[in-house]
Amino acid sequence: MPDYDLTTEEGLRVACEALGRPETWGPNAGLWNRNLTDTLKWVRSATQTERSTREFQERLWERNHVAAIGQGTISVDRALDDEGFRRWLSARSMGRLPDTPQERLVFLTSFYQEVKDRLAPFLDEKVPHLKIFRVMAALFPEGMTSVASGGALQKLAKAMGSARGLEPVERHVWVRERIDRVLPAPSGEPAMLAERMTIPWMLYERFVQPASEITHEPVEGGDDIKLLPLPAARRRRGLTAIRGLFPGVLSTLEYVREGHTRAELLDFLRASSPEAKANTLGVTVNVLQSELSVIRAQGDRYVLTERGEDVLESQDPSHLADWILTRILGADKALVELRDRGPQSAPDLTAAIRSTNPGWTSDYVPQAIVNWFRSMEVIARTADGAFALTEQGKDWASRIHWEPESLTEAVVSPPTPPPGGDTSTTRVTLPDGATVMERVQLAGRFPASVVARLHAGLWSHERRHFGVLTGLSGSGKTLLARAYAQAITGAANAAQVFTLPVQPGWYDPGALLGFVNPLRGDSYVRTRFLDFLIAAAGDLASPYVAVFDEMNLSHPEQYMAPLLSAMETGDAIQLHAEGDYFDGIPATLAYPNNLVLIGTVNMDETTHGLSDKVLDRAFVLEFWDIDLADYPRWGKRGIPPALEERARDVMIALMQALSPARLHFGWRVVDDVMSFLQQARLAGGALSDDVALDGVVYAKVLPKLRGDDSPRFRKALDACEEALKKFELKDSATRVADLKRDLETTGSARFWR
Repeated sequence: MPDYDLTTEEGLRVACEALGRPETWGPNAGLWNRNLTDTLKWVRSATQTERSTREFQERLWERNHVAAIGQGTISVDRALDDEGFRRWLSARSMGRLPDTPQERLVFLTSFYQEVKDRLAPFLDEKVPHLKIFRVMAALFPEGMTSVASGGALQKLAKAMGSARGLEPVERHVWVRERIDRVLPAPSGEPAMLAERMTIPWMLYERFVQPASEITHEPVEGGDDIKLLPLPAARRRRGLTAIRGLFPGVLSTLEYVREGHTRAELLDFLRASSPEAKANTLGVTVNVLQSELSVIRAQGDRYVLTERGEDVLESQDPSHLADWILTRILGADKALVELRDRGPQSAPDLTAAIRSTNPGWTSDYVPQAIVNWFRSMEVIARTADGAFALTEQGKDWASRIHWEPESLTEAVVSPPTPPPGGDTSTTRVTLPDGATVMERVQLAGRFPASVVARLHAGLWSHERRHFGVLTGLSGSGKTLLARAYAQAITGAANAAQVFTLPVQPGWYDPGALLGFVNPLRGDSYVRTRFLDFLIAAAGDLASPYVAVFDEMNLSHPEQYMAPLLSAMETGDAIQLHAEGDYFDGIPATLAYPNNLVLIGTVNMDETTHGLSDKVLDRAFVLEFWDIDLADYPRWGKRGIPPALEERARDVMIALMQALSPARLHFGWRVVDDVMSFLQQARLAGGALSDDVALDGVVYAKVLPKLRGDDSPRFRKALDACEEALKKFELKDSATRVADLKRDLETTGSARFWR
């Protein structure tokens, strides 16, 4: 390929002259130019009245020979049926294009925006940008090019010396102005205008477009393109499923638009998938670069390819059709099956795709192709659950003029499903015990013996790393669980720690492991815990800790049944029975030996007891004894020492009174009492210290008093009343006296009557 410097006027002029005349461009390009000439003659000869007819505008929008339609599946029929729209466009099209480039830019930009605004009421969502540009080129050939691809035109502009990214209309005006400046002014004859409009495409095709990007050749004057499929042996082995599929591609392309380093791109991907491992994020980059060809490396930065720019600008996957159908093994097979045989069941369609590569020993890759096509709205489910082509899919399938090839021998596909095999040979890397102890103590003052017992209990079995922390509410069980999790994973590894607030009414494992959607039988309702579990299975050398907060609000033996069984037997966790892979989810997942489960448990009338099935597999640690001397925030709240000492003495006395009946309180209540006293002193004297202390004890300690008549409960109430009277907390003492009378007369006492 000759090397011309298109940034200089001399280099651009020589390159344009090297193209020759349209009759030397080849039979297809020559026919294209002749058909475009006829279109320009036809438009020029039409009156305003003729331009307002349905027949004229249908040809203008759908068959004007400027370029391939590209977004041909975006229908404008409703607009063309509207007489008001047709009259407006016919009148607007009679305007004269200004002479100077700046005035042309203003005129054409205004026209482009007005057309979009006028079309909007007749469209569902997508805007047919390329159709609009084809119409503008046919109406105003003096200022436009025939390059339908915004990405290709942007790349041509950069090759011609544009120092910045240009807006869509600006690309056409800028490129035309550069070419018009180095070549003799074209006459107003349609043939000369058609030639000048097509020179930009010929420059791009001959001197700018990389050979590896060529997937088609023009046919029938630009109204269509003929795809050039690669042989099966040279194609990519399927499409790898990534998070978000096509919508995920769009969000990533928006980020890459300005150019970013690999590290910055990985950080962006990690922000939307914080649990994903580095290798998973790297696979996403590879899919965008190699499998879809929408980004490319430019120096140390990733930028959009022209295909990526087209996809981002239009939000339309049609710009990926040429690449996917000619470069991805099995993609053409899927659409041909649906085109020639009609709707197919999911198993039949995946089997057809799988037949193109004997190396695919599961449905993982074929199902990924199906899911990509669904996300691109190329295929959709029928009422009976089969897959069928959408209107867009029919357009894609109509471009396949060859018989899809299959590999003759097994070739293993690069995409790798989440791990599901034996995990017993991978050793988990843990910090030493002293480091764990030091890190946990940074979060709270937990006795060293408690931390050591938890650590030993969780790792005393090769697979059952399951602990249950039970006891006093507010005693720091969840804090300890999270602190321990961060201690063994490292403070920076937030993706390896997952806290799950258990909800009442979890009667089956679906709340944890997801389920096949009963309303959409082609999708799987996944959960954050399932994603966490899969991430753990993909990183077996690192510990992953899930904290089940208040795990007995529902029956753990019900919602945790598959986990409890797998951790005991070593068998795989069964997720579904829809084939090896379904909607990106494996049928089974080997229980990860690096998974740590820690549940916190409160025992009251709102919770359930733990069954032997749970207790037999768990290491249980109780929290009942609270030493107020260990409270870490004494003297740190700005409360006068006398008031703080009085509050501490009150709580110590109440602890001693209530502990024998297990009605005492934990650190959360101590925090609340001290915070209340601190805020009360800021209320401008409305509450005295004594009134504030009485009120907060009444509100935070007494509501826990409840029980049936028994010597232990009677003794606890007597001791509580005595302590409250001693410290002259009158309202609280009166309330306890009421509870004692209730106990005497009814046989039970409840703060909440």
